[in-house]
Amino acid sequence: MSVHILLVFGFLCVIPSSCLSILTDGEIQNGTLSDDSVDSKTDVFRQLLNQETLIRMSLVKNVHSLMKDMVEMKESMSTSNKRLNDAEKEISSLKNEVQLLKTENQKLKEEAVKFHEELKTADSKFSEIEGNFTKVSISRSQDERHMNEIFEEFEKNTSTILNDIKIELRYLSLTLLDLNKHTMEINESIPNLIESKFTEYSTIVDRSVNDINNKLLSSKDYQEQMVYNLSTLGNDQSSLMNIISDKLNNTITSIKADVEQSQKSQLKLAAAVSSLEVFRMNMSLMNSCASKTSVGFTVGVTSSSSSWNGGILVYPHVVTNIGNGYSPSTGKFTAPTDGKYVFFITVNAYGSNDIYLDIVHNGSRKVRTMSHSSGSYQTGTNMAVLPLYKGDSVWVVYYSGKGYYAYDVPITTFSGFLLF
Repeated sequence: MSVHILLVFGFLCVIPSSCLSILTDGEIQNGTLSDDSVDSKTDVFRQLLNQETLIRMSLVKNVHSLMKDMVEMKESMSTSNKRLNDAEKEISSLKNEVQLLKTENQKLKEEAVKFHEELKTADSKFSEIEGNFTKVSISRSQDERHMNEIFEEFEKNTSTILNDIKIELRYLSLTLLDLNKHTMEINESIPNLIESKFTEYSTIVDRSVNDINNKLLSSKDYQEQMVYNLSTLGNDQSSLMNIISDKLNNTITSIKADVEQSQKSQLKLAAAVSSLEVFRMNMSLMNSCASKTSVGFTVGVTSSSSSWNGGILVYPHVVTNIGNGYSPSTGKFTAPTDGKYVFFITVNAYGSNDIYLDIVHNGSRKVRTMSHSSGSYQTGTNMAVLPLYKGDSVWVVYYSGKGYYAYDVPITTFSGFLLF
């Protein structure tokens, strides 16, 4: 188009002015005119020439402006072409990115399908665990009742046996006291008995000696016989004294051994009674502890939240609440008795969000769960064993992140029970 404009401009410059005159209509006029008419026509012609010159100058200006506009249009078109090329490159890169995003989206869909399948498997496992936990709770309650009955019966039997043993010990103590008294009397009477026997034998011997002396005076043979008899009697007396002494020593030794054995038996019986008393107290303590073990709860949430980010996490869905220690309105567990308690928490993150929760005992944070955003629907768990006094409270509180995921069968849960 610029070439055409240049040709038109050159054509206008080359054509003579007489050929473009609109007064002559492109023809040369011949003839003789009068001076006046010639002058008037000359003036008119000059005016027309002036106008034509002005028109031609304006056309030249317009052509220059058109040429300038054409140059600017060329520059703008080259700029537009560059922008178009850049836009095409960006469109190409965007297409590649869209393709990559589609591929990643497909992978995420496949992972989501796998996750849902795993989640269904986990739900079935949780349902099975919940059923097993319920069975265990029922079995535990039955065992506790059975053990309580056994403990009560055993405590009654133990009390009866202990009372019988105490009565027998009293009789044995009285017998031992009588035996000690009798032993002391024997110990006191032995010297007197020996002395009386010795006196009696001495009197008999003296009488025999006197008789022998009297008879010796009457007969020598009889004297010799009496000397023999006297020596024999002396030997018999010595043997008799040795036998009496040995028997008395053996009797005293036997009595002392019996007394010592009785004292040892008494000590053993006293130790046995003490052991039975301690055992009975332990059994009573175990019975009281067994009666305390009926405390436990499992609670959860059944609706998800993508924006929860603060405060106590209240679990409104109650699975079990043995002992009524958990409050579904406040989200807090209050210990109904002293003891060592076990607490367990599970939380599923919402999508790819972070979520961190703490188990709190009377305002003090004890343990923390972590569900990181490195993957979708991450699970965080933790457990704590805490010593509680009656009236102490335990709850779950927010630490960081936001949101949690839930099903109609709870997967975000809070559990606890009395250990001992």
